Amino acid sequence: MATSLCSTLVLVTLLQAPPPTPTPPTPAASPEDSLATLRGRATRDSTDAQLWLLMGRAYLGLGAEAHGATHRASEDSVWTRAVLDTAEEALARAAALAGPLGSSTVGDSARVLRVGAWAARSWLGWETGGVDAGVETWGPLPMDLRVPPVLEELGENLLRACPAGGVLLTAGDADFYAAWYMRFARGLRPDLLVVPLAAWRSDAVLRARLAADLKLKTHAGADAWLGELVRRRPVCASMAFERPPETRPRIRWDTRPLVWVAGPEGKGSRVPPRDFVFGALRVALDANDPWAEPALTAYARAARTTPALCEAIATFRVSSEVGTCRR
Repeated sequence: MATSLCSTLVLVTLLQAPPPTPTPPTPAASPEDSLATLRGRATRDSTDAQLWLLMGRAYLGLGAEAHGATHRASEDSVWTRAVLDTAEEALARAAALAGPLGSSTVGDSARVLRVGAWAARSWLGWETGGVDAGVETWGPLPMDLRVPPVLEELGENLLRACPAGGVLLTAGDADFYAAWYMRFARGLRPDLLVVPLAAWRSDAVLRARLAADLKLKTHAGADAWLGELVRRRPVCASMAFERPPETRPRIRWDTRPLVWVAGPEGKGSRVPPRDFVFGALRVALDANDPWAEPALTAYARAARTTPALCEAIATFRVSSEVGTCRR
């Protein structure tokens, strides 16, 4: 999960806040000061969906940063839970105020980031109770938890591409939230584990818990753990990455539609390229949906590595946006 959200939103908040009255110089505003500004503005205008979105993103950023170098999530889980609760509430409020799914960029962004808040909650649950307790720790997911169809489609395509019993490594917010949502909110491919590669590498506490649950040997480096995982079970890397993860020692990655795969493939046949779907992408592109861009980038990269995907891409009239598939 991206850890730059908080610092970005601090800047946005400061730029959008009312100009201060002339006073003696004061120290630069802290993230807490900026969040206080957002809360104060929300109190004055509780129907501003954009404002609630900003506040939700800021709190989500704080929750993500709790898994950084200082790892406050372990030291103060109550604080982290409260931050993520607040993020989820603010984002749910933004989505409700912005109207139905697909009617506004603000509303759809709030819905996607709300999934991010629940993913961060499960992340905290993994660290404290293990992988199996990740989602259950927080109770059932809300019935109204949704992402735009183009991300549902991306998540389903990525999950379908992975071999049975594998681990899907994601590159950014779009593919992580999409795959996490389809895996945990929609119950697709319960045999798979979805993990952001950046978290695997940067969060030592999460990495240690995953290693214990997956029965990996203890190693000092993140990539050594990944190499051990590849020896035990299939590992898929989303083509939201520009290239498969470079590790030391090096891992041999094989190309499949939409993912790179390493490790034992296990049982089950590969999904034929013609069986992947891109209909929601076509609709999102026509509607100028901002979430179409990261999906299209991943699909275009997949088409370059697996040209047979162009048949399905043409079926859904997306060939003109994918250079490899143009005729």
